[in-house]
Amino acid sequence: MLGAGFLKSRRANRPRRGVATLDYVLLLAIVLPAAAFALWASPRIMNLVYEMTCVLISWPFM
Repeated sequence: MLGAGFLKSRRANRPRRGVATLDYVLLLAIVLPAAAFALWASPRIMNLVYEMTCVLISWPFM
């Protein structure tokens, strides 16, 4: 029968296999689509902010 101390030390010494794979999946599944969406949407967002700023500046003179 194995003691509790042996099991704790065995768990602590296990190599963490698969952690790099999880990082790679995170990069492919979340970061790259978010970056692609930001690059796709940023010109429209900048144009809308520009139009909103122009309206707020010109509104008192209309």
